Amino acid sequence: MAEMKRTTPPKKNANPARPPLALKPQAPELARTPEALAAMGDGELAYMRAFRAAELRHLFPQTEKVHPSVQLFALFAADGSPLMLADSRELVISGAWQNDLDMATVH
Repeated sequence: MAEMKRTTPPKKNANPARPPLALKPQAPELARTPEALAAMGDGELAYMRAFRAAELRHLFPQTEKVHPSVQLFALFAADGSPLMLADSRELVISGAWQNDLDMATVH
């Protein structure tokens, strides 16, 4: 087998005196406590969560019994307090818009 030869010059070490042409974006500092997360929303930020009716009484104690396999959607404030309950994703999103809430993606 033939020996392969390098056709490009090897990379030079980065010069610390010369800044890079492009900087990588830095991730913002995440909230590390529930209190910090609650303060982030300041009444304007909410998130939606899908769940089965089996969890309903835990999240919304005042609700009636619903068959445990029913899919439900809820809107929560940044501090985790429940704001709205619906049987469709579209209704929850509409409720957030009507109340001038920004939706956040939570993973």
